[in-house]
Amino acid sequence: MFTDQKRFLLLYFFFLSNLLFAQQVSLPIATNLTKAYTTHTRSLNGSPSKSYWQNKVDYTIQLTFDPLTRQLAGDMTISYQNNSPDTLTQLVFKLFPNLYKAGAMRSTSLQANDLTDGVEIKSLLLEGQSIASKNQVIRGTNMYIRGTEIHPGQLIQIKVSFAYVVNKTSFVRTGQVDSGAFVIAYFFPRIAVYDDLDGWDQYPYTGKEEFYNDFCNFQVTIALPGNYQCWATGTLRNPQEVYQPIIQQRIEAALHGDGITDIITTEDLTKEAVTQKKSVNTWRFEAKDVSDFAFTVSNHYIWKASGITVDTLTHRRTRVDVVYNPEHKAFEPVIDYARKTVELISYSLPGIPFPYATQCIFEGLDAMEYPMMVNNLPFEADEAIYFTVHEIFHSLFPFVVGSNETKHSFMDEGWATWSEFTLAPMIKPSLADMYDISPFTSSAGSDQDVPIMTLTPQLYGKARYSDKDLKPALGLHYVREMLGDSLFLKALRYYIQQWQGKHPTPYDFFYCFNAGSGKNLNWFWKNWFFEKFTPDLAIEQVVRKRNQYKVVILNKGGCMLPVHLTVLFTDGTKQEVSSSIASWSDGKDRQTLTFKSIKVIQKLVLGKPYDADSNLSDNIWEPAKH
Repeated sequence: MFTDQKRFLLLYFFFLSNLLFAQQVSLPIATNLTKAYTTHTRSLNGSPSKSYWQNKVDYTIQLTFDPLTRQLAGDMTISYQNNSPDTLTQLVFKLFPNLYKAGAMRSTSLQANDLTDGVEIKSLLLEGQSIASKNQVIRGTNMYIRGTEIHPGQLIQIKVSFAYVVNKTSFVRTGQVDSGAFVIAYFFPRIAVYDDLDGWDQYPYTGKEEFYNDFCNFQVTIALPGNYQCWATGTLRNPQEVYQPIIQQRIEAALHGDGITDIITTEDLTKEAVTQKKSVNTWRFEAKDVSDFAFTVSNHYIWKASGITVDTLTHRRTRVDVVYNPEHKAFEPVIDYARKTVELISYSLPGIPFPYATQCIFEGLDAMEYPMMVNNLPFEADEAIYFTVHEIFHSLFPFVVGSNETKHSFMDEGWATWSEFTLAPMIKPSLADMYDISPFTSSAGSDQDVPIMTLTPQLYGKARYSDKDLKPALGLHYVREMLGDSLFLKALRYYIQQWQGKHPTPYDFFYCFNAGSGKNLNWFWKNWFFEKFTPDLAIEQVVRKRNQYKVVILNKGGCMLPVHLTVLFTDGTKQEVSSSIASWSDGKDRQTLTFKSIKVIQKLVLGKPYDADSNLSDNIWEPAKH
């Protein structure tokens, strides 16, 4: 017979063993990353260490774009600061439009009529000196300038003149939308990231993977035909030179008003009462501390906008813009969804002021994010909410927290997907528990499934979306449930604060969340992000002793999942018994839930809508069948 003292000792040693197991779990670190800890650029507490550095780039760009010929030409002045401890003996540029170059390596299909000669580099001067042709090598989307000698701390100037033809079809994040609308992104020769982990980022852009960019300052002028309007990353610095006075007044009213302002209407377009009546208007934009610059143009889109205070301390406001073809009525409610998303980011999840002065959603042919810009299709019904939330949430990841999307896309896509099933129900409550997680449950454990930590360029097949988007999103959902909102948001804000404007690795995220929450979660990070598993919990056994029930839950697939058991009674009532992912932190494959009831049980059901489980056949227990 157990005494109270014996029960206490058993419980004490049970929790102590769990704690010791969790504390002893360490994360496997790739050999190329260990140097970051020995050179003190990164730390095991997740924060940038004392020797952390990253290089700085300023771009001044003058562009001319002709919508009829789709010819884009530019002249750039680049200031590049080498903050690394290394002498750079080469420079690496990214020529992303070379995705459309005939003969280029691609992982996506393009129409033959969109293949070009790629980016033409008309001239390139380094510190006023031309580069010998033998030292200028272009391989796909990478351009190498060899024979340089850029010392630590040195600031250099580079001048580049370039041109290329924008794709008419084969829209891959950029190109022509229709004859009078374009999304122009990844268009300029940009210096690749040189970091403390890999040196130069030399991954080729083949169409599927996304991007890894340094934080930069941009000053960009764009010369367009007089009847075109332009929206872009940054702040328009010369509205009086390009817009009619009435449009200028509406822009100002939209920023300071909480309602919806129709800035450009179909009537304005018909009367040609939008832009200054010149053959060419030059638009001047400025953006600071952003990772990229994109712009959009149209001669027939309408523009709705609304302002919102995003910081109650400074009273700073953000203007939310939605720009679209008036024939596509599906876009009409998007201004409400976009404004609400900015509000939720600022005051709820994660509850930090929205980082930018403007946020524009422009109708394109994709679902793609750029700093301060989104290119979305005219999605119908609930899809419009999900995609609006997803793309705007990218404003934080990767545009504030600048992770390497090319290598580890789960670091931003996981958060953006998490925002879909977390924020969307706050916009439309009926979307609660409606998100489809079957792409994960149907692919998990298959021969195509791999751990989340697998580099994104190595992801293929039906598990690709699951491993870089949905699986990490669900992992974050389970961590939130375990920690509770207050501690989860404290850890999330700590992570953002530590890595704002910097380049975190997955380890920086894991360790930062540990530090921010005050809990060592390595046992979960290791299981969920580093291991391959099948989500499969089962009701293994039910034991009744009078009105006391013990339910043994078997973890058949090795995946750490929350346990939610619903007890349904014959009188129509129900009771819920649950345990968080922490219940698996001891590494065991079984756990026992207990509950008391004098009512007659109809059945037990294991799992909730977001509890992944690849085999539901063993999730129901009925007394009559046992």
